[in-house]
Amino acid sequence: MALDACPAGYTLGVRGRYTVAFRSEQQGNRTRQKKQFDPRIRSRADELHKMGMPYQMAMAVAHGKLDLNVALERMAQKDKVTKLMERHELSRALATQIAIGHADLEQVLSRRRLDAHRAENKERTCLVVGDHVRAFALTGNALFKGKPTEVGPYSAFLLEDGSDEPVEVHKLRFKYSYDLKDWKLVRKGVKKAKKKSDEPVEPAVRPQDRYSCSDRRVFALMDGGEEVVAILLEGEQIRGQISWFSRYELGIRTKGGAEIIVFRHALQNLGTP
Repeated sequence: MALDACPAGYTLGVRGRYTVAFRSEQQGNRTRQKKQFDPRIRSRADELHKMGMPYQMAMAVAHGKLDLNVALERMAQKDKVTKLMERHELSRALATQIAIGHADLEQVLSRRRLDAHRAENKERTCLVVGDHVRAFALTGNALFKGKPTEVGPYSAFLLEDGSDEPVEVHKLRFKYSYDLKDWKLVRKGVKKAKKKSDEPVEPAVRPQDRYSCSDRRVFALMDGGEEVVAILLEGEQIRGQISWFSRYELGIRTKGGAEIIVFRHALQNLGTP
């Protein structure tokens, strides 16, 4: 090692076959002086810690590195996040977003209820094969009283009460359905159009050409418990509250208590009175 390469505070020496740099006695005896700790800072930190503040945060406040109001706000926010997580079973990240005002709690819970309703009722339908006889209103102002014997992707076979031969009906012909025992209540709950054409009004074949009624909008009306008026393509008006909805149908409960299941492809409009 060259002499000019020796660091300051070191001297050169020989160890075995090697020349090494040794730390000088003056440098080796140099010790770091510890800062004198102010007992008032520790006392202040202990006081804040006893009041419920985390000790590390209390020390930061006592040293003046963190404002007391900011520390209290952080503690309140953390407590709010914990309560949101426990009360609504939210993730910490989502609860934090709500606590700091970047997300709305009601919207988060509403979306959760919407997702749960979709999952539970996605495939729900009144076209169920079985022994239960229902009334089915069809396009062309026809009323069919019977039960489904077979349901396919595009049509259903209905067996009329008292008949032996099922009739095939295309699904787009269905307008609404109800339980036969509720026929008196349904008669009061469904208003007929004043001027009706004798010609049937068929729904558009392509879904994109039909009346647009999103799940989110239907759920908002249902979740709010609002009274709705469903106007069908052939002019019928059904008034009540939405009780459930699926991909292709929605249930409307009238004031009298009858449930009328409306096929979404038969809608002309859905709104509040």
